[in-house]
Formats: sequence, C-alpha cells, structure tokens
Amino acid sequence: MKILFKAGNSANAGLLFIRLSLGLLFLLAGAKKILNLQEFIESVQAMGKMSDNAAFILAFVLPFMELVFGGLYMIGLFTPLTSIAIAGMCISFIAVQGPWHYELPFSHNFVFLACALATLVSGAGRISFDALVDKGGTQNKKTVNTESDQIIRPDVTEVPAGDIEKQVEVRPRGEPPGEST
Repeated sequence: MKILFKAGNSANAGLLFIRLSLGLLFLLAGAKKILNLQEFIESVQAMGKMSDNAAFILAFVLPFMELVFGGLYMIGLFTPLTSIAIAGMCISFIAVQGPWHYELPFSHNFVFLACALATLVSGAGRISFDALVDKGGTQNKKTVNTESDQIIRPDVTEVPAGDIEKQVEVRPRGEPPGEST
C-alpha cells in the first residue's frame, strides 16, 4: 500500500529524471539544428516573425544555446542559471509558435517551462554537480577561534534547572571563575 501513496524523500530522484529528460531533449534538439544549421536558419527566416537579420542571429545562436544549456541541465551544473535560460527559451517558443498544439490542449512547451521552473525553485537535487560544488564549499570552511571571539562571546556555563535565580558572576577578562577580587 505504501507504493500507492508516496509523498516522501524521493525528490532527488525526481529532479534527476526531470533534468535528464528535459536536458537530453534540449541537447538533441540543439544538435539536430546544428547539423542542419542552414536549413534551420532558412526556416526561421521563412516564418516572417522578425527581420531577416534578427532571424539569422537568433537561428544561429539558438541551437548552440540549446546544446550547452541542455548539457549543463542534465549534469546539474549552474542549475539556477540553466533553469532560467531554458525557461526563457520555452517562453520564446510559446511566443513564436503560439500557446496551442494541433493534437494537445496546449503547447508542450508549457510542460517544459514547468519543469525548468521546478528546478529553478527547488534546485538540482543531491544527484548533481551543483550538490558536489556546494558540499565542497561548506566543508572547507573552518571555524577559527581568535582572541576577539573571546571578547564578543562570554563564558557560558550550564545552570541546573532548579537554580534559575542564581546570579551571573561578573569578573575581569581572563580571570578564572571564583577568584574575583
């Protein structure tokens, strides 16, 4: 019965599946366009949605963006930036192609946009290069106790629960407890 109701800890695997599938889709789409770059440039110019120069620049840059950001998204590196880039591409696809699809109730780009926004909000998950980089950054930080720490942080001793009324002993810095003058 547990398999039917799962609200638990599998978010990392879910994020990995989202990243792998959407990243691979963008990577392969970019590679296909790069292999037939001239045809893709001509098809974007034939749409007539922008000037020929703007269409040429967009059609030339877009496949490389899809390839690079698809690969980064798959491995989970720079996930916030990659998610924003993929979301931006999805929004531009929706703007150019329209929000509708001939077989579906809406464009599949909305699903891609939702996936990109999900990883933007939740991060790449533990199974990613972002997690390795983040883990390395937090483990290498060491706490250093300096003399200035002692000035800011007073000595703290545990007080038994029944001795709440016990007053705090004030003594000069560096003097051991119980030997105040």
